[in-house]
Amino acid sequence: MRAYESFIIFDPSCSNEDVENEINKLTEIVTNEKGKIIEVNRWGKKKLSYEIKKKSLGIFIVFQFTLNPEKIKVFKEYFKFNNLVLRNSLVKVEIESEIPYNEYETEIEGEEL
Repeated sequence: MRAYESFIIFDPSCSNEDVENEINKLTEIVTNEKGKIIEVNRWGKKKLSYEIKKKSLGIFIVFQFTLNPEKIKVFKEYFKFNNLVLRNSLVKVEIESEIPYNEYETEIEGEEL
């Protein structure tokens, strides 16, 4: 499994309900492909740096998840014919594993584990 982050800009005319429905569909796609949702950040409506499809505002969502690399095509295809999405990007990210506190202390002190 690899970790991914998808940055999605929805059309500003979408209602909150429309955006939530889209997030639920994306969540369903990931979970159906045996992936896991890490976090969904809703940034809300923001001004765009430049117009996209003659829109100057967009609703920003950051969607973090894990998925097998072979299954990522299913996630990408969802955006091809979705009229509610102005723009999206997908990148691989590294997830830092959590270190138990006692190991962290010895690491700071310069001791070997």
